[in-house]
Amino acid sequence: MENTKSNQKDIYSIWKDGVNTYYANLEKSIPQFHQAITNLYQEYVEAWNNVAISFIDIQKEYATKAGIKSNLPEATIKVLNDSAEELNKTLGIQNKVSIASLDAVKQNIRSLNDHSNAFADLNKSIAHSMIPSIALKS
Repeated sequence: MENTKSNQKDIYSIWKDGVNTYYANLEKSIPQFHQAITNLYQEYVEAWNNVAISFIDIQKEYATKAGIKSNLPEATIKVLNDSAEELNKTLGIQNKVSIASLDAVKQNIRSLNDHSNAFADLNKSIAHSMIPSIALKS
């Protein structure tokens, strides 16, 4: 492993450089990962849309060839249209809840990050206060 950030050769500086390099590389991969996930989701939605449309087309073809009439009374059409509208409203709510959940997770991670620095400082203070008493006992 190259040690480009520090000329020191102790375990802690090498370890710290390795961790910094790892996370720097991880951050560089975020845009590619984001694009790959977006592409996958778009492909998934398109595939299931095609499955649904194909299913409807096949059913229509069979019904037509079998001589089955597919005309519906107005009341049934209204129920189907209302159901589709409610389904789309539900999808919109689901999307908002999902985004709000992701935002909450992001805030929790940000809070962990903010507090981890405070915990590290607290641990440093504790260690510094303990070192003189440990050194005297030796």
